[in-house]
Amino acid sequence: MRISFNSPIDPLNIEKTNGYGYATDRMLTSLENLGHEVTHNDPHAEVGFCFNQPQHWKFYGDQYRIGYHPWESTLLKDGWAEIMNECDEIWTPSPLIASWYKEYAGVTVPVYVYEHGVDDVWSPVKRTVDDKFHFLHVGAEASRKGAREVMGGFRRAFPKNKGEVQLNMKIISNGWQIGNIRNINILNTRLSLTELVQLYHDNHAFVYPSWGEGFGLTPLQAMATGMPTITVPAWAPYAPFLDQTLNIGSSFANTPWPQLHPGFMLKPNEDDVIDRMRWVYDNYDACVGVAMNKVDGLKEWYNWDRLTKVAFDNLEQRRK
Repeated sequence: MRISFNSPIDPLNIEKTNGYGYATDRMLTSLENLGHEVTHNDPHAEVGFCFNQPQHWKFYGDQYRIGYHPWESTLLKDGWAEIMNECDEIWTPSPLIASWYKEYAGVTVPVYVYEHGVDDVWSPVKRTVDDKFHFLHVGAEASRKGAREVMGGFRRAFPKNKGEVQLNMKIISNGWQIGNIRNINILNTRLSLTELVQLYHDNHAFVYPSWGEGFGLTPLQAMATGMPTITVPAWAPYAPFLDQTLNIGSSFANTPWPQLHPGFMLKPNEDDVIDRMRWVYDNYDACVGVAMNKVDGLKEWYNWDRLTKVAFDNLEQRRK
C-alpha cells in the first residue's frame, strides 16, 4: 500500500522525543518494516493519512482519507467534527476516545483504534533505593496532566520530609518561571531520547494523575522500564498492565479548561494520589516486583510493528 503522511511538518525532520514526534517516527518505521511505501504530501498515494489536529489536515483528490487524532475530553473544538466527518475514517489511539467521538462529539464516519506502542530503547532496569527516593512526573506544561495534583499530593504524603523523598518534574515550557521548591526539582529543558530514557531509569516511581489522555505515552514508557506507575486507569488503554494497588480513581466531571478541552474529563481523586505515593514508598520492593513481571507482556502487546500490522491489515480488508 502506498500511504502519504499529509502534514505541514516533514515527518523526517520532527522532534522525536515528544509524544507526537515519537509516535510519528515509530509509525513510519513500522510501516516501512512491513513493506508499505510511505511518502509525504504525495497527491498520487492511494491513502492519505493525517496525524495532527483537524485544522491542519489536508488531502489530495480522491485519496482514501484517514484522520488520526488523539483527544482528551468528550467534546471537540468548534468545527473539528465537521472536518473529521469529511474523512473516510477516523483513527484514534484510545478505545475510550473512539467511544467519546461517537457518543458525544458528533463524529459520524467510522472510527477505529490504532494504539501507540513502545520500542526497545525503553529498556527495563531493576531499581533499588539508596539514600533518596525519587518520584518522576513528566509534562507539567499541560495543566490536564496533573502537575498541581502531584505537587500537592507529594507535600501531603510526606509532610515531615527532610529530603529523603524527592519529586522530579520534567517540563518544557518558556512560561514556567518558578525554580526548584523544597524537595521538588524542576527540570525545564529538552533532552535527547537517550537522556530521557536515562531520566526514567534514574527515578523510582512515575506519578501521573492526568485528567485525560488521547493515549498516554509517558506512563507506558515508564512501565516498559519496569518503573512502578501511579496513574488513572479509566482513560488508559493499557489498564490491564497497571499495578492495581497504584491506580488512581476518577470521576466524570466538567472540564476545568472549557476553551481548550470542552465537555467532560476524568477528574483524578486527589486523596488517591496521596495514598498511592505513600504506598509505593512504603512497599517499594513489592511494587517493583509487580512492575517487572508485567514488562514482557506489555512490550509484546505494545510492539509497534504488531500494532501497525493489525491496523493496516484491517484497513486493507475494509478497502477491498
